[in-house]
Amino acid sequence: MLLSVIIPVVVLLFAGCFVMPDKDKDAGKVNTTLNGFNSQPAEKQAALLKEREELENQRKIQLAEFYLPLQPLGQAPEMKTVKARALYLTANVAGSGFTEDNVSYYAAYIRSLSGESGLPADTSRLDEINKLEKALAICESTEVNALVIDIKNDDGLVTWASDIEAVGQVGSNWANPFMDYDELMDYLKKKDIYSIARVVAFKDPYFAGQMSEHAIQLQSGGAYQDDNGFAWVNPFDEYVWKYLVAISREAALRGFDEIQYDYVRFPDDAAHYNPITEFPGRNGRDKDEGIEDFLKYARAELAPYQVHVAADVFGFITRSWDDQPEDIGQTWRKIANQADYICPMIYPSHYGPGLYGFAVPDQYPYDVSRSALMEAIERNAAQKTPGIIRAWFQDFTAPLVAGHINYDAVTISDQIVAGMELGVDEYIIWNASNNYDPMTFFYHSRINNSVRKNGEDILARTPEMAEKDFWKQKKTGTMIIYIF
Repeated sequence: MLLSVIIPVVVLLFAGCFVMPDKDKDAGKVNTTLNGFNSQPAEKQAALLKEREELENQRKIQLAEFYLPLQPLGQAPEMKTVKARALYLTANVAGSGFTEDNVSYYAAYIRSLSGESGLPADTSRLDEINKLEKALAICESTEVNALVIDIKNDDGLVTWASDIEAVGQVGSNWANPFMDYDELMDYLKKKDIYSIARVVAFKDPYFAGQMSEHAIQLQSGGAYQDDNGFAWVNPFDEYVWKYLVAISREAALRGFDEIQYDYVRFPDDAAHYNPITEFPGRNGRDKDEGIEDFLKYARAELAPYQVHVAADVFGFITRSWDDQPEDIGQTWRKIANQADYICPMIYPSHYGPGLYGFAVPDQYPYDVSRSALMEAIERNAAQKTPGIIRAWFQDFTAPLVAGHINYDAVTISDQIVAGMELGVDEYIIWNASNNYDPMTFFYHSRINNSVRKNGEDILARTPEMAEKDFWKQKKTGTMIIYIF
């Protein structure tokens, strides 16, 4: 049984009506200079260039091994904002190469398969099409308009040849599977496909192994390792923050529209490691304060680069108001207010027996997604300027789950349907192997547009009922508990 706490607010919970937080004020000065440069007379441009040169010299000293330049004067990209419907790609797939002819062929195949073109499907070249070409074709022929690409992966490896001195010192870009990134980035810009750089934050066994002084420390000496034998970097360590932000700056300079931080948390199983570890730089803060401070820092540092900032969170974060008892540093309100997008990973297979009233949650993709998103919307409604909810949905079968079901185009899209009915109209599809069924995205006829009645919010309350709830709670100091 789920107890979901709803903080009283007068704002009604109409999904999708979220306000994008303002960017850092100091960064605004930089962006004004960037965007107004070309309209200045030659004399003014020369003065601005000299001013920029002096600023860059100062930044080289201040940032040292983390230095990367600001966006060039007169070449600032427009900050792009879309309702992102995205696929996840590993760097290996993103760097595998493509031809536009193959993309066009597979896009035509999808239109035939869906019945959109009215033509028979040409299957003669299917074996020639690689995963990247299929993903790009899905972007061309369906509502999918965004890609999430690994730039710093789960192993801690930077996936392209980096110009950052600190990355060279760590040696974390030795593999470089995303070698020809410029060709793909140019194509994404040309096709107006929104690009999201996935940067795995604090689960970084490579960095922790190379520079163990920046890992989570055992009180007895050495670096802590989780149950899988992986060391994590210390989320309170500002040297680690600078490293992550430098990698993010590079992604922005190379054309990404958004930086998405995954594993922006501490390891799980905190009850086990809390008594035996220490976190240099903690300075009395709770873990969720450390994560909040990191996101605040990253957002301010990235503001001049005209990119959005997103944060991934565990699915169960929608279910609790505070970082207890998990104690991994993820509290919804502390993350949502420091990110443009908050991305809960609400995979049905990841919920245990009995949650949301289902013996096997994996069997109920629509219902589980709906319940989790209702909680997420409730959390966001209590915030002043929360990030937009963009859910991760499950595109894989989980054979290790007893009673699991096969996830096909219908069961995968059931999750999307649940979101669309609630007004959560952005999503990311996760398949670790990057095998995506294009028929997933032809679900629109199954959307129930009567889920919300006119004049009611998504909790089926009229404005009068919501106001009554608010004043009742304000007077009594209690909180409404909804039991699902």
